[in-house]
Amino acid sequence: MLSHLSCTTLDIIGLAGFDYRFNALDNLVRKDQGENELSLAFSQILNSMSHFPFLGFLKMWFPIFRLITFDTRARAERSSKKTMETIGRKLVEERKQVLKEEMGKGQASKAKDLLTLLIRANLAASGGGGAYGDKSLSDEEVMNQIPTFLMAGHETTSTATTWALFSLASHPDVQTKLREELLAFPSDTPTMDELNGLEYLDRVVKETLRYHAVVSGTIRVAEEDDVIPLEQPFTDKHGTVRHEIIMKKGDGIFIPIRVVDTLQEVWGDDGEKYNPDRWLDPPKRSTSVPSVWANQLSFIAGPRSCIGFRFALVEMKALLFALVRSFEFKLAVDADDVVGKVGIVTRPALRSRPQEGHQLPLLIRPV
Repeated sequence: MLSHLSCTTLDIIGLAGFDYRFNALDNLVRKDQGENELSLAFSQILNSMSHFPFLGFLKMWFPIFRLITFDTRARAERSSKKTMETIGRKLVEERKQVLKEEMGKGQASKAKDLLTLLIRANLAASGGGGAYGDKSLSDEEVMNQIPTFLMAGHETTSTATTWALFSLASHPDVQTKLREELLAFPSDTPTMDELNGLEYLDRVVKETLRYHAVVSGTIRVAEEDDVIPLEQPFTDKHGTVRHEIIMKKGDGIFIPIRVVDTLQEVWGDDGEKYNPDRWLDPPKRSTSVPSVWANQLSFIAGPRSCIGFRFALVEMKALLFALVRSFEFKLAVDADDVVGKVGIVTRPALRSRPQEGHQLPLLIRPV
């Protein structure tokens, strides 16, 4: 299931992000090895990120180790990045040319993909008549957004949807209740507003992202000296009681997303349990969690929060709407055999068969 959803979301972000057809799902179904270059390059980078060797850990925390560029992972990443840069540059040039021609003819572009919108705004902000003067990005800077769009709009959503299906298969009562709501909807092509109006679907998505926290943690670096006050003091290893944390410029801090999103002091005694109905009356303590959505850290908060979270939420709801209306899902293995394997994202794997990599075996039948 994981591989199919990963290909599906890659196809979706290809069209919505760049008006580009990966045909990843078709290739998977046909077992076609002739993937297009961009799809293959991105897959290679993603696979290298999924395996986190000790050298990768050293490179993350000790910049001096980033000078080591002859390991297998580094070579694969260089090759893939070169391909992505070549194709990305071509995409940017093609979009710029089309937009310039349309602007020259006084025509309004009908394209709505993210790359075209970005380039259109960039042209408007350049010296060619923008209201803000020349604040445009270079072609290189525009091109560098492509990997960001791909990563943020692809792997996180497919993994979150996979965990949602795991939870629904593990809780048949929740799956049945959700299917009843979805089947009661009079159309199989709901609008974005109609999807957001499905209350139980909304609760299932909120609980899935809270409980599973696809990105289990992240890192931030202090740009200046600061002091972080603490709600509860702690005693350090020297026996000193600390009421604050002193940060120096350049210090890194780890943000434990899943810990916060399941903390019993915030979510109650059932914080480590999957329960969509908690969103009927969320714990008051959850309002203290800094967040851009649903009082949880899944999309972080502040100026570095996920800029595409609304797109991700609607995409996830659309996938669940189509799948749960049409199919019944049961686990093909014991629930305790499924574990989260932490990488850039936390994907499911089998405790009994770790050598087989990421997977979620499900029994699926039409409703």
